[in-house]
Amino acid sequence: MPSVQKDWRALIGNACWSWILCWIPLAFKAVIIGTTNYRFDNAYTLTKETGVITKRTENVDLRRAKMINGEDSPFTGGVITIVENSGREYRLPYIKNARNTAVSLRNIAEENSRRAGDVRNVVIN
Repeated sequence: MPSVQKDWRALIGNACWSWILCWIPLAFKAVIIGTTNYRFDNAYTLTKETGVITKRTENVDLRRAKMINGEDSPFTGGVITIVENSGREYRLPYIKNARNTAVSLRNIAEENSRRAGDVRNVVIN
């Protein structure tokens, strides 16, 4: 009497397609990172440009920044978070050495504000 057995070879094709398809999100993320550019005018304005077909530009005035923080992660990369006095928050992803860059941006912005005559009120308890 003939026996009907399972054929596990079907998993080979499925494994190949799974391996190929798993790279699609990686390709999209690589395009997003590749098309994100930052410029700093060494005074007050940090500019973020994103987009492949339509470019979107976002300018951050560091004179209005209440807080500039950076965080580095091996899984998500570096992110700089800028919070303005009005409460608006900017998250700037894909930045190498984000913590050091945040400190540098903070120091440059504070120095340029002092040179321009802006006074920062600090309450000491």
